[in-house]
Amino acid sequence: MLLDSFCYAHTMKRFLPLILAAFLLAACGNDPAQAQADYELAVKYLRGIGVPQNQAQGTTYLQRAAGEGSPDAQLALGFSYLKGRGVEQDSKRAAELFTQAAVQGNVDGQYNIGLAYVRGEGVTKDLAKAAEWFLKSALQDDAGSQYNLGVMYLNGEGVTRDPIQAYVWFKLANDQNYAGALDGMTSAKNSVTKDQLPSLDAEAAKISRRIKKPVVKAQPLTIPMTQPGTDQPL
Repeated sequence: MLLDSFCYAHTMKRFLPLILAAFLLAACGNDPAQAQADYELAVKYLRGIGVPQNQAQGTTYLQRAAGEGSPDAQLALGFSYLKGRGVEQDSKRAAELFTQAAVQGNVDGQYNIGLAYVRGEGVTKDLAKAAEWFLKSALQDDAGSQYNLGVMYLNGEGVTRDPIQAYVWFKLANDQNYAGALDGMTSAKNSVTKDQLPSLDAEAAKISRRIKKPVVKAQPLTIPMTQPGTDQPL
């Protein structure tokens, strides 16, 4: 009996790391290809592309893909919960999904959880956290986030007021022809001292070097969720 116990303990000592690794792989090792496939099926059913349009079926695949870790699905499902499309409206769940996408580096997820913190939708209103998320997406060259950071720095909302930083972010947004950014540049420029004027473009160039430009690739399947010109919260 004692020998049996020793053998069992010795075996478990040898194989426990393998068992644990297998458990963690099962728990965390979602297949990105499967998640993308389920997301694309969701889009097809939601839009009626090649199949009869079916909101319920599309939402089922969207939930599956989001659970499998697809940031695109998490983002789209977040909008479904925010708007109450195919699911019961739940802004808290929407914010959770936006966060899941955001922490994976999804630029739209970062923008939208920032917007949620500005508006207090599904989360406690927190302009400082909003600024943190806008910065992440702004550094991925998201013009809307760059504009919003300009507004926040100009007004001292969520960040320490800094018209130089406001000018920088407005300029970066204006470089992408973002509506209102040029007026923001003018307001920020009028808020700095004469001695600070020469540093404006130099600071903009410095921040610009930190911008991670998006890689040009084939246009992915997406579900349009917002209307142009509606993403200026401040």
